Amino acid sequence: MKIPSYVTVRELPSGRRYEVRIEVTGPGGERRQVRRRFKVLKDAIAAHAKVTAERAAGTHIAPTDLTVKSACEAWLSGKRVKPTTHAAYSFALQPVIDTYGDRKVQSITKADVETLVAALRDGTTPRGKWSRTSINPLLARWRSVWQDLHAQGVLARNVVALVEPLRKPSGEAAMKTDDALSEAEVEQLVDAHGEGAEPSPRRRELFVHLALLGMRRGEISGLRWSAVQLTGENPTLTIRATRIATVSGIIEQSDAKTAASARTLPIPAHLLPILRRVRKEQRATQLRAGSKWAGPKDGYVIALDLGEAPSPRTLNAWWNASLRDAKLPHRRLHASRHTAASLLNLRGAPVTMIAAWLGHGDGGVLAMRTYVHTTDAILQAAAKLLGGAAG
Repeated sequence: MKIPSYVTVRELPSGRRYEVRIEVTGPGGERRQVRRRFKVLKDAIAAHAKVTAERAAGTHIAPTDLTVKSACEAWLSGKRVKPTTHAAYSFALQPVIDTYGDRKVQSITKADVETLVAALRDGTTPRGKWSRTSINPLLARWRSVWQDLHAQGVLARNVVALVEPLRKPSGEAAMKTDDALSEAEVEQLVDAHGEGAEPSPRRRELFVHLALLGMRRGEISGLRWSAVQLTGENPTLTIRATRIATVSGIIEQSDAKTAASARTLPIPAHLLPILRRVRKEQRATQLRAGSKWAGPKDGYVIALDLGEAPSPRTLNAWWNASLRDAKLPHRRLHASRHTAASLLNLRGAPVTMIAAWLGHGDGGVLAMRTYVHTTDAILQAAAKLLGGAAG
């Protein structure tokens, strides 16, 4: 076979090699030559022909040394999102970086993505077993990183987009409530923290009631007194600020987790005297503490002795202690949201009412919120229904 002019024969210690030099254009528009060597002449000719055809069609992707870790970090640095959202994105992508961080992005295949999904689902990674609701956000973020690289001309195709997200098991409820407290258990928990309780449980009374309202941990931790209106015909509390614990520390933001999360709730009648008592006690404590008071001017509703906000993770410990004080079996703090949903459901509340009260934005519930307007009257009705559980 005749050797074309674009092929150079190299006699190397390891044997004869056929070298081709191909001019390519990188994603930034820079032009450079790439050298490739082959043991067989026809392979060198085929490679040259393939790249030449791709360049003519405008589909050629130049080789790059960009690693998975660098690509993910660059994508994250360019995201203009809330700090808590940025932290969630970073957390979602961390298994990708841990597993494939040193690999070149162009070497990642669909099989690599499937392998990581299977490992997380089965719990064979150092991060343990991940649920569907954690794996799917990982895939979504990874897909976005690869889509960005594809748009820049770094990748020929987005192989992550070929991997299907994990499906919700048939029959799974829109809202999980199987770990909710029963009505009797709610009453037992409330009684253990009411009048006559030991000092420690008594101090957690307001926290327990806010949890049983279905507030998220970050919402409870970030709630300020300026968001609580205790006077007027219809006292309310506005849920907007959040405090979230991340690997980088606690992030506090003044706006809600999502658009659906921001809401103003009527305060159930049974909760009003508790809020007023705690507010009065906190003001008295601040006066006694004087310069030692460490809380902000706009104080936290749930606060430590000197006004500081407890870590969101501390609230988990408080919840566990509250269950022990009430001699109830362990549940996660998040189960208090399921409890609120379950109690509302038992009292005949429609899904739209439950979703509005909880600030829920998932699946079919989100679609229902989009098309059904939730009025103040519906939220007032929800407050009355929940008031019947703990009043």
